[in-house]
Amino acid sequence: MQDKILELLRQSGGFVSGEYIGSKFNISRAAVGKYIARLRQLGYRIDAVSSKGYMFIDDNNVLSLDDIGIKNCVYLPEVDSTNLEAKRIAAEDFEDKLLIVCGRQTGGRGRLGRTWTDNGEDVCMSCLFKPDIPPVDVPALTLAAGLAVADALEELTGLSLGIKWPNDVILNGKKLVGILTEMSAEMDHINYAVTGIGINVNRQSFDGELKDKATSLAIELGHTLKRSEVIRRCVPRLYEYYDIFCAEGFAALADKYTKKCINIGKTVKAVYRNRTLTAYAKGVDTDGSLIADDTDGNEIKISSGEVSLRLENDKYI
Repeated sequence: MQDKILELLRQSGGFVSGEYIGSKFNISRAAVGKYIARLRQLGYRIDAVSSKGYMFIDDNNVLSLDDIGIKNCVYLPEVDSTNLEAKRIAAEDFEDKLLIVCGRQTGGRGRLGRTWTDNGEDVCMSCLFKPDIPPVDVPALTLAAGLAVADALEELTGLSLGIKWPNDVILNGKKLVGILTEMSAEMDHINYAVTGIGINVNRQSFDGELKDKATSLAIELGHTLKRSEVIRRCVPRLYEYYDIFCAEGFAALADKYTKKCINIGKTVKAVYRNRTLTAYAKGVDTDGSLIADDTDGNEIKISSGEVSLRLENDKYI
C-alpha cells in the first residue's frame, strides 16, 4: 500500500489530501498517516501541510543495495549503530573491507562517547577491516579515512574541505563529517578494526550545541544530494587509501593529510598527558601525531586525546 501512495504522490506534482488518498485506496486517514510516516522513515521527503495534505519532495535520502552499488555490503533500513553492527558481524568470519550502511541510525556514537543519531538524512556507515599491521598503527587509520572522505567529497561537490586533527572534516568552520575507529586486538595481532563514518548530507538544521558547530552538504550547496552517490564516491577512495596505509604506513599519506589539516599554524587546546594545555600546531608526523609547541616553546607530539582549534573569531571547534 505504501508503494501505491508513494506513486500517487510522485505523479501528482503537488499536494494531495489525506482524505483523497484514503478514499482512493479505501483506507482511513489514520492509516494514510502511518504509511506516510513509514515512507519518511525509509528516507522519502514528504511535506505535510494542514488543509492541503501531502506532497512528495524528492527521494535523495532513499538507500538500497542496488543504489549503493558497493560489493561486499550489508544494508540495514534501521540499526542502533553501524559500528555496533560491524562488531556483531566481526564475531563471525568476514572478508576484509566489509561495508555496513544503514538508512537510519538510532544509537550511534562518536569520539569520547558523544551521540551520533540520524533520522534518514545523513550517511551513517562503517567499514570492517582486517589490517595486517601492528595494533599501535591503527589510530592513524582514522586520519587516512578522514583524508579519503574529504578528497572524495571535494571531487563530488567542488567544495573546499579541511580536516581538524585527527578526524573531523570541516567545511566553512563547521563540522561536516565525524569518524571513529575502534579495534579488537591481541598484543601483536589485530582481530578487526572498524571505522565508522557519519556524513551530514541532507540535514537542513541542527539543534542544541550543534546549531553553530555543524553543517551539511545540503545547507552549503543549497540543494539535496543522493545519499547513495555520496557513498559510491567515498568508499572506493577509502579503500584506496586503506590499501596504501596497510602497504606503506601513514607516512605515504602524511603530506596529503598535512595540506588539508586546518590545525597547522593555529592555536589549539589539547588534552596532553592528563592535562589541558594551549599549544601552537606546526605539523603532522609520519605516524599521524600532531606536532606542536607548548607555551614554553617545548615541542610536543600529541597522538591521542581531544584537540580543539581556535578560529579567527576566537571560537573553538
